[in-house]
Amino acid sequence: MKGKIKFIQENGQWSNSSGMFNKYQVTFADDQSYQFLAKGTFKKQVGDEVEYEVTNQQYRTAKLVYTQPTSYQAPTQSNINKPKYDTGQSILRQVSFKGVIELISAGKINLSEVEHYTNEFHNLLNK
Repeated sequence: MKGKIKFIQENGQWSNSSGMFNKYQVTFADDQSYQFLAKGTFKKQVGDEVEYEVTNQQYRTAKLVYTQPTSYQAPTQSNINKPKYDTGQSILRQVSFKGVIELISAGKINLSEVEHYTNEFHNLLNK
């Protein structure tokens, strides 16, 4: 069920084998009222639209339903054209990069040539 919270009232405490809980009487915009348990303070506020599940209609108890958003990573400029490497390829790429850095440190190549020589070394090691 979904509802917009109209009123929240703290209503004592309750404990079981899982620990101590605070009880909250929550009234929704449709005038339905249920008791919720929370460790600490109630995590939602008046005016919030929430999804909840009635756990016991006779005792008017319910619990909040938290839905996990589906994981989606939108393409960004930095990950559009990046090649994906498996572990072996990643190690070869790191070895290639390290070799290029050593050449730069020795003064044999310029910093601007890092990408070119890293790709060259990677291709050479990959044969």
